[in-house]
Amino acid sequence: MSGRLALVDNLCRNPENHQRHLCELKAAGRYDEIERLVVAPRFICGNCGSKANEAGAVCAPGPWQE
Repeated sequence: MSGRLALVDNLCRNPENHQRHLCELKAAGRYDEIERLVVAPRFICGNCGSKANEAGAVCAPGPWQE
């Protein structure tokens, strides 16, 4: 896991999968992976506002609709 996890541990509902969340993928510059995770967003992260197709792609998922 990244060194940044300690800063968001208390905000991430699934810290064991944190390295797969959009915030970590963005920090790592893995934009190809991000692209497929945000095609039809149904969830928004309560921490950073990232939108994702699946709840498991963000730290604090909540429902989102356009």
